[in-house]
Amino acid sequence: MAFIYLIRYPLFVLLMVLFLPLGKVHAEGMNMSMEEGTPHKNHIVNSTEPQDVEKWVEEKTGDYIPLNLEFSDEEGRKITLGEIVDRPTIILPIYFYCPGICSRNLANLATALKDLSFQPGKDYRVIALSFNDVEDFEVASHAKPNYLKIAGDDFPPSEWHFLTGDKDNIKTLTDSLGFRFQKMNDTTFIHPSALMTVSAEGQIIRYVYGSFLAGDIDMALFDAQRGTPSLSVKRLLAFCFNYDPDSNKSIFQTVKMVVVGLFIVILSFVFFFFKKKKRGKRRDLKESSNEEDKKR
Repeated sequence: MAFIYLIRYPLFVLLMVLFLPLGKVHAEGMNMSMEEGTPHKNHIVNSTEPQDVEKWVEEKTGDYIPLNLEFSDEEGRKITLGEIVDRPTIILPIYFYCPGICSRNLANLATALKDLSFQPGKDYRVIALSFNDVEDFEVASHAKPNYLKIAGDDFPPSEWHFLTGDKDNIKTLTDSLGFRFQKMNDTTFIHPSALMTVSAEGQIIRYVYGSFLAGDIDMALFDAQRGTPSLSVKRLLAFCFNYDPDSNKSIFQTVKMVVVGLFIVILSFVFFFFKKKKRGKRRDLKESSNEEDKKR
């Protein structure tokens, strides 16, 4: 799937690689306040702790999430995971008052939902799980309509659950998913950008990272329908946290240079592959023409 995108939309892929955060995401910027509906700037806090993919996401494909855990939905109703997860389910851990990438994650997922080949409700359900135990169902109820609008009128609201819960249940679920987060002194969180699909039995099937392309989620849901755990492609693991951009600028530039180099190598391979294929066709046509001339 990623190879197809690379061939058909090379410029888009290059721009995505260059400008989507690889590792650390600068949390300063204009974001929409859920309470006031107006843009605001985020405060920057220095963070020097090294970030590793393995530290923040430990893929536990094949394991099962505890379906007896109880949460509150956006209407304040108590509901267990087992009442939701009776078919393939997408789980996106976020928190609703996140000043960084969470709103973009939700928006990217909502956009992807419009292009899936599976039917919501019939084939799958979606859970947006807040890992901030301070947030309650009222916060979730304010957030949900914004992303349902992006998902479109055809997406049934009852099939996307916005869940909040207590600290113990949140920790138990996120630990079972291998998803880790860290609360900062300013009450924001360091956390990875990742979603998971689970089967109707609650088995963890696949992890999806980055900008949540519809094709990637389709493959994850297809595997969840079959109940076949599969390895993910960790191409973009974006982190949401506050940091000092100046101290990380050289690292980010180095990563960009490496990615551009790999991109050029792949494009060169694709170019020579098709060129060689074209030459082969020409040679076959020439040989066929020579044989016809001999027969005459």
